[in-house]
Amino acid sequence: MQKRLASSLAWRARRPPAHSRLTRRRPAVDTQEVRGGRSRATRRTCLRALLLVQSLLATTLIAFALAAVIHGKGLFKLQWAPTRHTWAAVSAASLPPVFSSLALLTPRGSLGFNLLLWVLIFGVCGFAIPWAYVLLIEHRGASALGATSHRWALSLFLSLLFAAGSTYSLLRQVDISRYDVRHILGAALHLNVGGLFELFLYCGFLHLRLRDAFGPFPAIAGSAALYSLWHIGTELPLHPNPAHALLMLFVVGLLCHALFATTYNLLVIWPFFFTAGVMHDFIVNLGLPDSIGVSLGWPLLGWILAIGVPASLWSYSRSARLRPEDV
Repeated sequence: MQKRLASSLAWRARRPPAHSRLTRRRPAVDTQEVRGGRSRATRRTCLRALLLVQSLLATTLIAFALAAVIHGKGLFKLQWAPTRHTWAAVSAASLPPVFSSLALLTPRGSLGFNLLLWVLIFGVCGFAIPWAYVLLIEHRGASALGATSHRWALSLFLSLLFAAGSTYSLLRQVDISRYDVRHILGAALHLNVGGLFELFLYCGFLHLRLRDAFGPFPAIAGSAALYSLWHIGTELPLHPNPAHALLMLFVVGLLCHALFATTYNLLVIWPFFFTAGVMHDFIVNLGLPDSIGVSLGWPLLGWILAIGVPASLWSYSRSARLRPEDV
């Protein structure tokens, strides 16, 4: 018994303390290495952001150059001829930023947020007001919103060309295979409702009336400014730096409206260039959030409004024209 006790005491004496064992088990952390890794990650992020800005500015300059080649000095012609139609378009384009600001007060994904986005912004401002004004007040057709066959082949070519550039940039920067195909398709379905809203309100309705009132270049700048502001409560909260994102959205607006000014045909923007550009933005810059494209209930309502509202207004305007006058 005494031998066992002596052996046990000797073993305990040789055994290192508990805190020593714990210290030995934990690998040493090199703080300089951690800081260096963070620094390298920050540099990579800044470099990618710089390359994105340079690419966006270069593409915007190309769009302006194309518009200048097609229209010559007329692209920079200035005038002052606003009408009530001009101010009606400006007022309509100013409503989405107001509603978008209200969306900041409601939780994203809530009923209030979705009603503001899908019904008031998309349905009323994007689909009802432009089409109702053109058909029932101006008594004009879809061509007054840029939905025309004028220069359709050139518009299609330019749209595919710019879409190819966005798609190439996307595939270079992101492994697209790590995303669920259903998520990507759902996001495209989701985001293209917003694309049609922007197309009808900011390109067809606002841009063309600013061009007629002030000239092509002021129309590009003014439309881009109001276009960027409507994202205040929708996309900007998803970015880590909202101020930088707002500036980038203004440049994107300049790009889109300069491209639209090449032919004044909506086909030059939608569906190819818009889809490629918006998917690049939401995948590369935002990592394709789960809030985009996973649930399809509200996007389906958006598509119903995008198709149903203009079709109903078109049918009503035609029936009103064919109706015999009361004697």
